[in-house]
Amino acid sequence: MGDYQGEYIQQYLCNINLRKKIKELLKEKTEILQKLEQLEKDGNNQSFEERKKRLRSLASEIQRNFECPLSRCGKKYGSEGSLNQHIKLKHPELVNKA
Repeated sequence: MGDYQGEYIQQYLCNINLRKKIKELLKEKTEILQKLEQLEKDGNNQSFEERKKRLRSLASEIQRNFECPLSRCGKKYGSEGSLNQHIKLKHPELVNKA
């Protein structure tokens, strides 16, 4: 019978510790939610989607200084990366040479 009583006391103490941890976690959760609320209020009152958008140049505003090396192609691009992507997609034979 002593084993049951010892186990009961052990389980009782474990439950007390678990309850303390739960109270601490709930308090921490409340604090985090309050901080999040405050951050949302302090923000520009913009939704996440609105802040995520970036300004892009119009196609007519882009200076196209990078020209495709194939004379028959004649395509021009505003960045070297765009030109390289064009070459990989449209002229894979140029990529395989290198």
